[in-house]
Amino acid sequence: MKQAWLIIAHNEFDVLQRLIDLLDDEESDFFVHIDKKVKKLPALDVKKGRLHLLDNRVDVRWGTVSQIETELLLLDTARQEGPYGHYHLLSGTHLPLKPVEELKRFYDGHQNQEVVRLWTPDEGEADFKLRRFHFPLRHYKYGSRFRRLICQKTWQVVIKFQKVLGIRHLKAETFHKSDNWMSLSEAGCQYLVEHRDAILAKYRWSFCGDEYFAASELMAHPDRFRIFDCPQLLHVEFEWDTPRTFPLSAWPVLQQTGCWWARKFSA
Repeated sequence: MKQAWLIIAHNEFDVLQRLIDLLDDEESDFFVHIDKKVKKLPALDVKKGRLHLLDNRVDVRWGTVSQIETELLLLDTARQEGPYGHYHLLSGTHLPLKPVEELKRFYDGHQNQEVVRLWTPDEGEADFKLRRFHFPLRHYKYGSRFRRLICQKTWQVVIKFQKVLGIRHLKAETFHKSDNWMSLSEAGCQYLVEHRDAILAKYRWSFCGDEYFAASELMAHPDRFRIFDCPQLLHVEFEWDTPRTFPLSAWPVLQQTGCWWARKFSA
């Protein structure tokens, strides 16, 4: 069955092209979102599948709801071209560690399932990231050093203020964390797209809510969605809280990990 590869990219366009090359076949449709901050779009080449480069682009800001907005935009765009076996959310610095034929067999074996890699529950982290109001974050990692400093210090004061006064919201919600890089069924994609406005409102003030929203919203309905937790779905190594960057030369070595995907790569 045809597959929809939904890719979020903002740099490393040589890696992005390599990702497309490795997945390119007659049953592959690519939906690529390039960050609105990028002025010159890359010239991407697809030989067998179809390429959709999104015109409606989001100014993606790390840690903010803009990341969720981008994922929902990709899901909605692809769904209009579907149906697909799965809708795969990927970064532009992903690479598959298996041939595309083997990848498709794997996903075909999990039809009508949401293929994710769940994280060990951490209620303290969820409480901080989701039940506090996080603002301002727009310039947390962007702009001049002075602007970043002002943003970070203001955010810290706002969080401290909430802790002192015991301010929380979403108290009755149960949250589940996963990689935001996952593969959704037609039903899972449809549900998230149809509830887009409610999801964006709910996670508007979250911090890194993209790590929680899809798994949390779908797992809240166990009678409707089947979650397949795959620990080998993604190989990623963290240095503190930042994913390690691999050179492209590491790709053959990482194929020995037994995982299906790895990130993040740099040319």
